[in-house]
Amino acid sequence: MLFIFLLPVIGLILDLMINKFFPKAVFHGYDVLPFFFLPVCNMITDRQDNPSFLPYGLLFFFILVIIITVESAVRNKNISLGKTIHKIWKYLAVCSMMWYVGLVCLMIA
Repeated sequence: MLFIFLLPVIGLILDLMINKFFPKAVFHGYDVLPFFFLPVCNMITDRQDNPSFLPYGLLFFFILVIIITVESAVRNKNISLGKTIHKIWKYLAVCSMMWYVGLVCLMIA
């Protein structure tokens, strides 16, 4: 139960440290957040006896989106693959945080 609240806090602290030490880097601190929020979402679904594939379903969907994006970037050579994948990764970070907040609200209720 402690890890459900501690792991995201560690991720947010790491996010702040990365942003503080590397302010002009292409890699931002929030890029590491899915590595902290997705396992915690799995812990919450295990605790609630929900199917544990839910957070990893999101990750699988994200991988499929990357595959489709790479295929589209190869076909239409005018799309910047790096920028596109970075935008999709930002989307995964936001989705994992929202998923965590929703699961915590359901766990408390």
